[in-house]
Amino acid sequence: LLLGLIYLNVPAVAVREFGVPFAVGALIPVLLMVPVLHRVLIKGEPLRFPLFLVLALVLLIFHALSALGGIRPHESLAIVIDWALEGVLLAALIVNVLRSKEDVIAAVKALVMAGFVMGAVVIIQQLSGATDNNFMGFGQLDSAMVSDSGQLQTRLAGPIGETNRFAQIMAVLIPLAAALAFISTGAMRWFYWLATLVISGGMALAFSRGAVVALALAAPFALAFRFIKVRHVALGVFGAIVLLALLPHYAERVVSIGQVAVQSLGLSPGGLRNADGAARGRMTEMMAAGLVFVDHPIMGAGPGMAQVHYPKYAAKVGGKVRPGTRRSHNLFLQLAAETGLLGLAAFFAVLGVVVVGLERARRRQFHRDREMWAIICGLELALIISLTTSLFLHAAYVRYFWLLMGLCVAASAVTSIPVLVRLLSRMLGETMVRLRPQT
Repeated sequence: LLLGLIYLNVPAVAVREFGVPFAVGALIPVLLMVPVLHRVLIKGEPLRFPLFLVLALVLLIFHALSALGGIRPHESLAIVIDWALEGVLLAALIVNVLRSKEDVIAAVKALVMAGFVMGAVVIIQQLSGATDNNFMGFGQLDSAMVSDSGQLQTRLAGPIGETNRFAQIMAVLIPLAAALAFISTGAMRWFYWLATLVISGGMALAFSRGAVVALALAAPFALAFRFIKVRHVALGVFGAIVLLALLPHYAERVVSIGQVAVQSLGLSPGGLRNADGAARGRMTEMMAAGLVFVDHPIMGAGPGMAQVHYPKYAAKVGGKVRPGTRRSHNLFLQLAAETGLLGLAAFFAVLGVVVVGLERARRRQFHRDREMWAIICGLELALIISLTTSLFLHAAYVRYFWLLMGLCVAASAVTSIPVLVRLLSRMLGETMVRLRPQT
């Protein structure tokens, strides 16, 4: 329930739309401490502090050092605190709450249900034409688009209020909903397939190009994992064609992906100068972040400072320079610019531990537990989608990324063999080899 409320962005909506005190809204994630304390104090279970959390703390230390060396340490330290509380602490609580297969599956179901609710809201919003109604904060609007035919289409942003971010957190749920459909039977299987469609529809109504790229890149991994078959890909392509036919505005944006790619590679007359304004603006923002990194390679310019340095470096880059401060629109370039090589290396170390754990768990569970194998495949694909969309998005709403990371680590820990069991198995195997008759 708590994870579902967090994913629905209920705390922020309650504060923003209903005037709930911030302290009350912040209480929802903190309530995860209750089951942790129950496990530790009542059940006598030890606290879990895996390597993932150790490296996450190292990451926070590098961020704090970078903040102290930046031009606005107070602003940077506030961002570090957000990463600590909304990110690492949330992941630590999830790792300590979810300790069984049933816990992990229940958590995945909660997230998928949250996605189903968000998708249903924006679909109703689109079908009813009620774009002037924000559905109590769960159907916010971001911007409007005009197609070649002159028709106006509003981009829907769910409870987030930012379309590309909304599309990201919805796209992440698609493989998780599919995993639940694979492991369910009867009516529940049909419900989870419906949830997959509703979540996909909700993602589409944000009209995000990055989400489409992420799903396309995740498909080969899903085939390699044997999570889906070629017929599933064909069905998905057919569904995408139908969806784009129903949403011509989205079709125009999807087609523009290829145009931007061709222009970025210099294969089109005029190069990137002929690309749409959003693409040119983002390229300028990314290149400006790259120049910030070149000038601050070790510790970076400080968390949150890439946007402060944007006007200075964007003027050097050229392209489409926008007034005021601008985010980097690329998580990895932003980390490089703001925390330098040390922060970027720590981030990849955290990420590497999670990916290695998922890979081991996926291979281990293939023949042992097909239900858990499907869930882990869904989580690994969700992480791939999250990281791919992060190529076009900066670090914001960090709770969603760290929630996913905590869930991945918890799932890997559930399927791991305890160290003592591995040691005893190895000793037993060696003993049997010694006792085997020599021929």
